[in-house]
Amino acid sequence: PDGTLLPGVAAFRTLDDCRHILTQSERATRAVVLGGGLLGLEAARGLVRRGLDTTVLHAAGHLMNRQLDRRAGQVLVRTLAGLGVRSRLEARVVRIHGDERLAGVELAGDEVLDADLLVVSTGVVAVTDLAAAAGLPVEAGIVVDDQMRSPADPAVFAVGDCAQHDGTVQGLVAPAWDQVRVVADVVTAADPAARYSGARPVTRLKASGVDLATMGEVDVDEFDEDAEVLQFVDVTRGTFKKLVIRGDRLVGAIMLGDNPTVGTVTQLFDRQAPVPADRRSLLFPTRTEVTVTDSPATLPDRVTICRCNNVTKGGITRCWLDGARDLPAIVTGTRATTGCGTCRDAVAGIVEWLAAADPDPSAAAGDNCAAGLEESPQTDRRSSGGCSATAEPRRYSSAGRPPPRGEVRWPSGTTNPGVDSTLRRKFGGSNATPHAAS
Repeated sequence: PDGTLLPGVAAFRTLDDCRHILTQSERATRAVVLGGGLLGLEAARGLVRRGLDTTVLHAAGHLMNRQLDRRAGQVLVRTLAGLGVRSRLEARVVRIHGDERLAGVELAGDEVLDADLLVVSTGVVAVTDLAAAAGLPVEAGIVVDDQMRSPADPAVFAVGDCAQHDGTVQGLVAPAWDQVRVVADVVTAADPAARYSGARPVTRLKASGVDLATMGEVDVDEFDEDAEVLQFVDVTRGTFKKLVIRGDRLVGAIMLGDNPTVGTVTQLFDRQAPVPADRRSLLFPTRTEVTVTDSPATLPDRVTICRCNNVTKGGITRCWLDGARDLPAIVTGTRATTGCGTCRDAVAGIVEWLAAADPDPSAAAGDNCAAGLEESPQTDRRSSGGCSATAEPRRYSSAGRPPPRGEVRWPSGTTNPGVDSTLRRKFGGSNATPHAAS
C-alpha cells in the first residue's frame, strides 16, 4: 500500500538496482525475472551464473519482441535454455505471495511459481507529469522537434527515455547520446542548426554465452514483394541469420549465434552502403565476396569502434599518438567502452596492436598525414583527457592505410591471436599480418 517493495522484489534499471539485486541474490535460490526484453534476459543470465534457478516470464509471444521476429525469438529460447535460463511466454503475473519476504509469484490461471527473488524488468514509462503540468505537449513522452525542443517552448529541451521524437521514444543509450550532442551544439551555439534525424540503433544482447545483434526492420515476411529477405536457421546450433534488403540497401538484420559477418552487416546497415551483388556472402562469407576485417591494420580510420560514443579507430589512434599509452588512458581520452561496454575487447585489441606497432609518441597526429588525400570527414570532438573522441580520419596515401614504417609481425611469426580474435569477434574475418600505423 505504501509503495515499498517486499523484500525479495527488485526493479532493474539503475546502478543502485543492480547492487540491490546482488545483495538479494546472496540469500536466494529461485529467481523469477519479469520481462523478456534486453535487460531482463541479461539479468536472468547473470542470476544463473550466480547459481540461482531462474525463470523468465514474458507477456508477449516471443522473447525480445521489439527487436526479434517470432522465429528468432524461438531460437533464442532454445539458446537460453541451454545456458540454464527457462522461459515462459504469454505469462501474466497477477500477484506475489509472501508476508515478510517474497515466497512466490502467481500467474493467471492460479499457477504459483516458488521464488525468493523477483526481478522486474518491464521497460520504461516516461515520467511526464511535470511537463504536462507546465502545458507542454505530452504523448508517450515529451514531444520534441528535430532540435529536441518542445514545440510549446523552445527554451525547454528533452532527451533520452523521456523524449518522444517523430512519434518514437527510443529507450536506448546510443540515440540518447546523439540527442545530447544536438542539444549541446544548439545551446552552446557550436552548431545552431544542428538537427537530430532519428536513430539507426544496433541492439546487442549483452548476456554471457549469447551472441546477438539486431537492427532495423526485422519483422518482415520473406514473401514480402517490396523487400528482399534472406534467412538461415540452425536451431540445433543456435544460429539464426536474417537480412532485409530494400533497393540494394540493408534495412534490417538479425544475427544470432556464430555469425562471422556481423561486423560487415552492421557497417552496411549503419552507413547504408550498397550490399554485395551476392547477398548470400553476408550469411556465408567468402574471401572473394565480402570485405572482412582481419586485423586493426586493415581497418580504415573512419570505422566506428564504440557506437555509444561514436569513437572511430582513427580517434583511438589519434589519442594514442597524443600520449594515451594504455587502455585506461584511451578510455579516459575518448570515452570508448563507457556506454554499453560491448566494444571493450575490440578497443583493447586496437590498443594492443598500437603497442606492438609502437608508433612514435612524440609525433603529432597531424605530422603523419599525407596532404591532399581525404577520407570521409567526421566531427572532431575533444574530451577532457585531451584526445579526439571522434577524430577526423588521417589522410593516407592508399586504401585508407598509412604508409608503413615496416611490417610488424606478432611473436607467433604471422599473427597475434589475441588481437585478431578480438577484432574477428567484433568485425568478422580471419587472421592477417598487421602493419604498423604511423
